[in-house]
Amino acid sequence: MNITFVHLSVDKIAAYLSRQMANFFPLGDGVESTIEDAICPTMRCLEHGFRRINHPSYNRDSVALFNVLNSDHYASFLCLLGREIHRMHPHHPVAQKCFLLNKALHGLNCMYDVELPPVFWLLHTVGSVIGKAKYGNYLVIRQGCTIGAMRGEYPVTGDGFIMSSGCSIIGPSIVADNVMLAPNTSVLGENIGPNTLLSGHYAHGLTYKEMGRRPLNAHFIFDE
Repeated sequence: MNITFVHLSVDKIAAYLSRQMANFFPLGDGVESTIEDAICPTMRCLEHGFRRINHPSYNRDSVALFNVLNSDHYASFLCLLGREIHRMHPHHPVAQKCFLLNKALHGLNCMYDVELPPVFWLLHTVGSVIGKAKYGNYLVIRQGCTIGAMRGEYPVTGDGFIMSSGCSIIGPSIVADNVMLAPNTSVLGENIGPNTLLSGHYAHGLTYKEMGRRPLNAHFIFDE
């Protein structure tokens, strides 16, 4: 793995996390060993995504950085670790604890069975709810966002979907490639074409504007 660990080496993360879980949820044995089994595939996923985020706190000279004291890093790690444990052992209590710890530490609601894309960026995380939509690659979710279902139907997004703060997208919405929701935009059951900046509220009217790739290039690195 081409990843640099800040503050805590990879071989100590399982013990660190198991102690956190014991403080919040003091039940069950075998937590540390379950985490250890899932650490390597989780870190490979984390490295792949972080190397493509266009920010020096995530990578330097194409080397990914993971800092347990960076809350956005740690929130992403808990999402991926919970998913990996769930893949190995469906609905395992440690996967559930990853979900609950993310809620306790970061105010983030993202279940361990949500299939996040290979490259995603959770920014600030607080107050966001990430539901079981079908996500394209290069996803950005800022604080206070909601992705949810209406009558059991979730959105489907293309590659390059950016949610600004306070946005929501609900129900059977279809999002094409390279779409950005402006702050506090609310979408319900909408079909959104490619290269679009969308603003407004579904109940009061939505405004569509053509958009280039500048916002996407500001968030991600595509030259690999």
